[in-house]
Amino acid sequence: MPNQYFFEAGSFPDLSYTELCCVLQSFNFSKEIVEKFSENIFLVADENFTDDVLKNVFKRLGGCVRAGVVLQDLDSFLGEFESKKDKVVFGISIIGEVKGYNTVFLKKLGNEIKKGLQECGVNSRFVLPMRKNLSLNAAQLIKNNVLYKGFELNIIVGNSGEIYGRTKYIQDLGGFVRRDMDRPNADTFVGTLPPKLARMMINFTALRSGIIWDPFCGSGTIPMEAVTMGFDVLASDSDDLAVVSTDENIRWLNEDGSIDGILYETFKFDVTRPDGEVVKKLKNTDISGIVCEPFMGPPQKKIVSEEKAKELLNGVGKLYRSLFDLVDNRLEKRGIHAVIIVPSYKTFSGWKTIGIRDIVGNRWMLKNSDYLPNRELKWYRQDSIIMRNIFILERS
Repeated sequence: MPNQYFFEAGSFPDLSYTELCCVLQSFNFSKEIVEKFSENIFLVADENFTDDVLKNVFKRLGGCVRAGVVLQDLDSFLGEFESKKDKVVFGISIIGEVKGYNTVFLKKLGNEIKKGLQECGVNSRFVLPMRKNLSLNAAQLIKNNVLYKGFELNIIVGNSGEIYGRTKYIQDLGGFVRRDMDRPNADTFVGTLPPKLARMMINFTALRSGIIWDPFCGSGTIPMEAVTMGFDVLASDSDDLAVVSTDENIRWLNEDGSIDGILYETFKFDVTRPDGEVVKKLKNTDISGIVCEPFMGPPQKKIVSEEKAKELLNGVGKLYRSLFDLVDNRLEKRGIHAVIIVPSYKTFSGWKTIGIRDIVGNRWMLKNSDYLPNRELKWYRQDSIIMRNIFILERS
């Protein structure tokens, strides 16, 4: 019987689930091997899905906060640490459908494990989640070196009961924060795409390698994530400053040699008035995927009027219609993947957006329902004025 592995989603479970399915497809696994144990816990089991595959899959994800192996026998697992000579540091987290559990339960179980280890002559330290949380966060796991000096035991609660799991990997939160906050250039006027979302969007292409083109690169969040993942990149924008900013940000990423061997090119390009020479180069380039968010106007702090929403959406529609007309008729790309963001604006009469078919016509297959039938892929913050609608497309 193959091992079973678990993945815990972050703040947007639908996005996390879709991303996991897409990444598994890029590793030649069927999305059918993913089981929803709860709204934010996904289980994976396949005879070819091993610990090494888990490591490589999790490294690519932007939407999952931890992953590990499901334990078949809790007593046998704890028995592995009874012969340890060094101090064991361990933590316990409750994840999934956590209603009905509390920190008293965690403390009691932790003390029982600590007592059991002590009876075997093993010195240990128990790390509790902060405040009234029921799960350890990444910072606690890293600071206390839990995954290397001991273990994190997860009580995974689903609709059909509970299982136990051992955490193998946690999200590289520091890397995402560094690429977001420490990069040399960020466009605060138009706002920046969160790096985690950028990574998820790239993964929605179900590609593991190739060339990713971002035609509205801004300050380069999508290209930065793409090169970090091992893709070659084309990054263009109609704004000179955006092109320079993206180039400097990618060069900054390469300071530690982390993207050695990756090819990238930044260049000025306006999809509404495409330069013929650039079009010729793009036509002769084997582009695997287009991943982008267009200019959506400056960050909105107040609910917008219907007139303003219409104005902003007209601008977005013009950009996208120009882009897809270019791809279809001048670049003549077929079999290409695209992941795009279409905004919704909050107005006094509700959310206003533009239909996907008004942008791409009928030549592109919409793939969202392959993963989440009758549900939409959205990213938004509480009290957002702009909502990001994400569409996964493929050109036949």
